[in-house]
Amino acid sequence: MLFTVFALVLALVSPATPVADRCADVVVVGVRGSGQAPGFGDQGAPVIEELEAAIEGRGLSVRSVALEYPAISVSDSFGLVLLTGDYDRSVRAGVESLRSTFDASRTSCPATEFVLVGYSQGAQVIKTALAGTPPTIPIAAVVLLADPTRDGAQRGIVRLGDPSVERNGTFGAIALPHHVGAVTTDVCAKGDGVCERGRQSFTAHTEGYGDAGLLVLPFVLAEFDSRLRFSSSPR
Repeated sequence: MLFTVFALVLALVSPATPVADRCADVVVVGVRGSGQAPGFGDQGAPVIEELEAAIEGRGLSVRSVALEYPAISVSDSFGLVLLTGDYDRSVRAGVESLRSTFDASRTSCPATEFVLVGYSQGAQVIKTALAGTPPTIPIAAVVLLADPTRDGAQRGIVRLGDPSVERNGTFGAIALPHHVGAVTTDVCAKGDGVCERGRQSFTAHTEGYGDAGLLVLPFVLAEFDSRLRFSSSPR
């Protein structure tokens, strides 16, 4: 009993751990694609695993979170959600959720850097959220997989996958601000009609991203090394 009372008193007088001490150096936000179960999704999860290991290998703390939003399915309704507005509402919900994540971090963990990984509808959520984002949001890297709003004419973005870089996504093009495009890697599998309008392969859209993690890793880490100066002054 005496030990219990002493422990309780000690807990009451000991200072609480500051919020900043619990902040990760890097937060990886995964945004899943249409119809995928909550989590990172089949295409995003391997990429995030590769990035986590590489970032931790540089001596930085990293936390990965799956963005909560509807990620409504397009195929289940044979595309009717595109006509009813349900798809657009799903994207808007994702945009609001991502911007809320930025706002919360800016208040409690202002030094935390973000890496964003989005597949299909998730890529559209990221681009829509970032389209008007000021440079004050600390975004270290963005990875877009099968982006339906791909802007094939935007320069400064690293393009991987299909070498036909001039095509736009099937839902039209959303351009990223220059400061975001400069740290963005875009992967579009050959034949994927979602990220390259006019192509026809749904198989490419779902199965063409198995090696995406290995493809994007050197480019993302190059951006990290430049922006955060990992090699010279790790935090």
